[in-house]
Amino acid sequence: MTDDRPRAAGARTIPTHGSCHCGGVEFEVLLGSSVLITLCTCGICFMSGHQEILVPEEEFTLLRGADHLKPYRFGVRIADHTFCVVCGIMPFYRPRSHPEGFFSVNARCLDLSGVSERTYVEFDGRDWEASMAANSHRTNVDPMAADDSMMRRG
Repeated sequence: MTDDRPRAAGARTIPTHGSCHCGGVEFEVLLGSSVLITLCTCGICFMSGHQEILVPEEEFTLLRGADHLKPYRFGVRIADHTFCVVCGIMPFYRPRSHPEGFFSVNARCLDLSGVSERTYVEFDGRDWEASMAANSHRTNVDPMAADDSMMRRG
């Protein structure tokens, strides 16, 4: 994947490998040297241990395993959670906060050895609507590279 767009300092340029536990699902994302990891307290993230790194769709590549992914939707049925049918891990999904153009990638499924700084933030997913209304969900997207519509959503 080649991308000749100008990038701000700290932009996503580090190819980072990810996979589920059994290795049936493999993917690559582009990260910067510093990442923001969101610890959400909603039921599914809390119970599964999902630690979110929000990645723009164009910086995510599924390398293999589409046939291993099983979707799961609940509640308002906007988020498209995907689990490996073999090992049960949720390596990434389409988040309710950004149902188009982004993946919520599980930091625990990534090789973060190329990342020098990790910042953890909490998000009260138990009260998702109020937390979103208060704009407490932060993105891991460089605001210099983001377009106006993404900034309004994040």
